Amino acid sequence: MFIDRTSKKVLPKLHKLKTLAYNFSDFSEEQLKMCVYRDLEILKIDHCDLKAASIIIENNGGHLKKILLEPYDFDKHDVDNFNEESLIFIRNIHKNCPSIEYLCLIFSPSNEHFTELEKLLKNCQNLKSLLLVMFDYTYYEELTHEEILEYGENLLRILISSAPTNIKEFRFCGDFEFTLEVLEEFLETWEGCTLSILTSNYTYEGEDYKKLINKYKNNGVIKEFRHETYKNVVNMDIKI
Repeated sequence: MFIDRTSKKVLPKLHKLKTLAYNFSDFSEEQLKMCVYRDLEILKIDHCDLKAASIIIENNGGHLKKILLEPYDFDKHDVDNFNEESLIFIRNIHKNCPSIEYLCLIFSPSNEHFTELEKLLKNCQNLKSLLLVMFDYTYYEELTHEEILEYGENLLRILISSAPTNIKEFRFCGDFEFTLEVLEEFLETWEGCTLSILTSNYTYEGEDYKKLINKYKNNGVIKEFRHETYKNVVNMDIKI
């Protein structure tokens, strides 16, 4: 069900909802806490409302199987307290959503966020598809390529050590990039599985990356590895 601004009185009464797409920008924290849906399975969120999403998840996470993002471009100016709210968002998912299968995360590449991501991967063992959107807005200056590679390596190290083996699909967007060496190390750990990967980074269109990707396509680790626009990567309705 899609909820508009006129629904403040009706929304808390719809206790049997299983699907909810919303924009709760006009709801107070107390009003959000009144929205209790124990049977909720699919939640589609606006990345500008991470705080509201966290409250909904805390109240209703037990049966959630899908947490999806609205497929439009991210702007740092849209989100107040992005670092803190994205941290709480991840934390509430790994504490309250043991059944989650399809998950979209948007977060900062801080050590705290990586720690919470690792906990999530260990706690949410039913994950099948994972979208990771990572942006660094702690610096006013443009990120260096070395920082972008470091963020990519840190992310893949966590996925190598902690990602559930039944994940079949990864989607990557944001301020990070994988070196050939670290990407190959990641793919090696998925031997015996079949992965589909969607990324918004055109770097992987380079010849060296194509050669690596084809190697793992030939041995069955990669089913699909494709570059798409940010909107398409974030849109989980677009199949790989």
